[in-house]
Amino acid sequence: MYRKSPNQRWIMRLAASLLTGVVALASGAALSADAAGAPVAAPKTFEPGDRMSLADGWTVYRDAIVPAERFAAAGCLLPDPALAAKPVSLPDIWGPALTADVTTGHGVATYCIDLVLPQTSQFLALSMGTTRSIYAIHAVAKAADGSVRDHLLHQNGDPARAQQLVANNPTAPVIALPHDLRQFRLVVQLANHVHKQGGIVDVPRIGFLQEMDSMQRRASALPTAIVLVMLVVAAATLVVGRSYDRYGGHVIFAGLAAATAFRVFFVSNLVWDYLPEFSEARKYDLEYLSLFLIAPAYYAFIFYLFRDGRVLWIDKLIYAVSAAFCLFALVGAPFFAPGTITLLREPFQLLWAVIALSLGTTLVRTLLLQRNARRDALVVLVAAAATFGYEVLSSMKVVTSSMELSSLLIIFVTTLHVRAFVLKFRRTERERDELTHNLKEANTVLAARADELGRTLQLAEQASRAKTEFLATMSHELRTPLNAIIGFSEIMKHEMFGPLGNARYADYAKDINESGSHLLDLVSDILDISRVESGTDSLNEEEVRVEKVARQVLDTVKLKAERAGVACRIEMPAGLPSVRADERKIRQIVTNLVGNAIKFNVPGGTVAVTLACDAGGYSIAVSDTGIGIAQHDIPKALSRFGQVEGHLSRTYEGLGLGLSIVQSLTDQHGGRLALESEPGRGTIVTVILPPGRCRFEHARAVAGAG
Repeated sequence: MYRKSPNQRWIMRLAASLLTGVVALASGAALSADAAGAPVAAPKTFEPGDRMSLADGWTVYRDAIVPAERFAAAGCLLPDPALAAKPVSLPDIWGPALTADVTTGHGVATYCIDLVLPQTSQFLALSMGTTRSIYAIHAVAKAADGSVRDHLLHQNGDPARAQQLVANNPTAPVIALPHDLRQFRLVVQLANHVHKQGGIVDVPRIGFLQEMDSMQRRASALPTAIVLVMLVVAAATLVVGRSYDRYGGHVIFAGLAAATAFRVFFVSNLVWDYLPEFSEARKYDLEYLSLFLIAPAYYAFIFYLFRDGRVLWIDKLIYAVSAAFCLFALVGAPFFAPGTITLLREPFQLLWAVIALSLGTTLVRTLLLQRNARRDALVVLVAAAATFGYEVLSSMKVVTSSMELSSLLIIFVTTLHVRAFVLKFRRTERERDELTHNLKEANTVLAARADELGRTLQLAEQASRAKTEFLATMSHELRTPLNAIIGFSEIMKHEMFGPLGNARYADYAKDINESGSHLLDLVSDILDISRVESGTDSLNEEEVRVEKVARQVLDTVKLKAERAGVACRIEMPAGLPSVRADERKIRQIVTNLVGNAIKFNVPGGTVAVTLACDAGGYSIAVSDTGIGIAQHDIPKALSRFGQVEGHLSRTYEGLGLGLSIVQSLTDQHGGRLALESEPGRGTIVTVILPPGRCRFEHARAVAGAG
């Protein structure tokens, strides 16, 4: 028979435990009365047209396989002090549900019940349902001549040898009863060595063979139909999803449908209809695997509906725990004792509680805050309420647990989930269409703005080129008169053609000469920047001895350094190679760096030019002990026309082009510039030329000659 999912059976077990307690009290009293000689309850009588439920009237012998023929004459209560008889009602399950020991329900028992069946032309049949065990079912009676009639109705093995057997299909089929047997004792010998709970799980029933056989066929056909329907739904969902760019939701729903089909296949006895020799122990492993799969699949599907792909830490925890359970069921369980997987039912129910809490929180938040998803949430709540209500009502015996109702419930819940998925998908499609429309409009606006910006950029580039050409022309034109001014003022300053007559004229000539020289430096810087920006400034590469250039620069600025009270020196190792570079631009790099180091130094300070060459390239480092630059002002100092704000811009002359020109000339050589500085402690500017520009052969020749 198809059995309910174990994930919500705790309510059933609670009700069963309470019922068992009440029955145990009543049974104890009945047994005491029987032991004192009280009359035994009359045999159960079957009336035509009834379907007799054999829930009451049983006698059980624990831990004993009693031969069936012993009950023929003595009845179900045997006069044997070595055998302890106990009246029970079915289901009779021994072994605790919550346990860490898989053998708690292992053992044997013999059940007996007196039956009286009517005389009828129709054949009668017995349905035992699920047994989880090795069993043998007998119908015994004593004939009028005193002989014992023992009919072995059905067995799947010898219960006396159950510890050495692995049962295949422990569920008894519909058993036809002998037509000439109307008053007898039904004896069930049971042995469980697989599940952690033993005993008779379902309530046996007696009815007409045709009706019982029809019920059995429906019990097999409905799971088959559900499995096929779920697999078709899964395949169709994947096929439909492939036609969309984003089909993650289709994959999740297809996974949920496939997991449902997998669960129905293994929770029911359908597996034995197609694979009669399938191992009972492995069937339990895969049955629990289906539970471990369907939990995260359902969880992922619900959050696909209501959380739009966001993954939280609780999601990762649920998926990780479920994956661990699945891995054990699939790979680890076969290496343990049969039925070990059943120990994970209660721990996994804790995960179900976490899932239910998380899902409930999400659904409540959706109902309160997400107006457009409320219908989806209501659909999911109806499906959950239907499932939970059926489990509670069937466990309380308000409704009869049957394959038909279970199958209809699965179809109903699946239909609701399909509808929720379709609603979500349609809503997502509408939102996507709206976003696409808005994106097209935004793209149109952006395209118009891009065209406008392109035109503006073109005008800006034209203006920049015009500005650069103007500066280059102006700088070139200014140089000619400036050279005359500087030259003539130099002659007047030194009174080369005789005294000027008044001492103040000499001072004026000196001021004119210094101002002209300063203005020429500015014009030269502007001209250099203009050439770089215009793209007309190319490298005139040759072999350059940087140390020679550095010495020449220091000689040139010697007078300026002395006036500033700054000492200059050069530091370098022996055998430095030459570099392939533009000598004029290398000279300008060193000149600008040394000039800045002198200008921003303090009286008594030092300027050091350090040359080195290694695998990283040829480095030219100029350091000073001057005022330094704050860390946040370094980008400003490196920018074109940039000069640190404050008293520096008022104290020191210049346009702030020195470092910018050095940066541009360094870039032309494929090098890089680095600046390190700290206020009050000085600055180090390093220009690093790439290794490919170093002439190492020349360096080795120099080193060998030395």
